[in-house]
Amino acid sequence: DVCLVHNGLDLSAVHAVEQTMKSSERKVFGYVGTIASWFDWDWVCALAEARPDNEIRLIGPVFDSSTRKLPGNINLLPACDHAEALKAMAEFHVGLIPFKKNALTASVDPIKYYEYRALGLPVISTDFGEMSLRAGERGVFITQSVSDAPAMADSAIQFCGDAGDASAFAIQNTWEARFDAAKLLL
Repeated sequence: DVCLVHNGLDLSAVHAVEQTMKSSERKVFGYVGTIASWFDWDWVCALAEARPDNEIRLIGPVFDSSTRKLPGNINLLPACDHAEALKAMAEFHVGLIPFKKNALTASVDPIKYYEYRALGLPVISTDFGEMSLRAGERGVFITQSVSDAPAMADSAIQFCGDAGDASAFAIQNTWEARFDAAKLLL
């Protein structure tokens, strides 16, 4: 018997994060994770160029650097542990998942999606893997190309979620909920 169990999140880690006051002036579009061959630098640079007054904050190890000069509003920060990553995400206005669409990402279900949403963040993602199935979900903005990233950024910034939605999402997407729904342990 085969059962698909999507990724989930550690609710205790998410609940340990204190919400921070976010600046209303300079918006932070953020990404936490490995930057490697699947990372879409062109997409990120297009977003940064379209939003020069905002910060694009990229946190994580870089194994595949951009071949072009990065716009000045892209801030590369080093990798950190999971608790620090969640604290950093709480400072974002919008969570980013800029992955290329290819054979490697075709079956990717990024945990960062669940963490961003559990923290109440709107998410802008490229159209790949499991993220392509989330188009139309509340607070999720899927781009089809580099050219529509700026418009999706405008929509994401205007999105108004609430703490109740984030809390309900988090509870529905814990590892415990995943395993209970899959009935793997009878």
